[in-house]
Amino acid sequence: MKKLLAVASSPRRNGNSETLLNEFCRAAEESGWQVELIRINSMNFKPCQACDACAKDGRCILKDDMQEIYPKMINADALVIASPVTFGSLNAQLKMFIDRFQCWWHAKFNLKTPFIPDQPRRRGFFICVGALERERYCENAIEIIKVFFVNINHKFSGSLALRGYDEKKAVAKDPGAREKAYRAGKEFIAEVEASVDQ
Repeated sequence: MKKLLAVASSPRRNGNSETLLNEFCRAAEESGWQVELIRINSMNFKPCQACDACAKDGRCILKDDMQEIYPKMINADALVIASPVTFGSLNAQLKMFIDRFQCWWHAKFNLKTPFIPDQPRRRGFFICVGALERERYCENAIEIIKVFFVNINHKFSGSLALRGYDEKKAVAKDPGAREKAYRAGKEFIAEVEASVDQ
């Protein structure tokens, strides 16, 4: 059974971004995939200390919950990340999570031994939601995810960026928004399965 790793970064359980993520994952489960949900806000881990100890072998020396995440990332067939947009960027929880993959940067670019092979390229998708309706409000968050996906050898397969949702449960009250996330999940899984068949 194919595995989808789903990363929720909002501190709100079943908040706007996580509601969209759940719809995306529902589409994956209906297609026969196994989904594992990670809630970053429930994890106990430190930010990257920039010690560069990982430059030796690509492995982080900090002993915390991130040590459970690295093998999950390796063993997953695809990845989806969801985040609220905070001040025009990713929220603090997700940025801290991403920065802890500095060890993978060393593994790929300096040591030439990435933990995930470059080929066949795995797929990743990004979901974000924010309050402002300004067209470019989500662009910075998307660009950071693109860089992260390069670092972990995932192909950026697209994003769903919804704007104008501020109140708690605003997405839950909008069936159109939830349908967009569900359709995005269906299309993403179809893309991943088609790439495997090639």
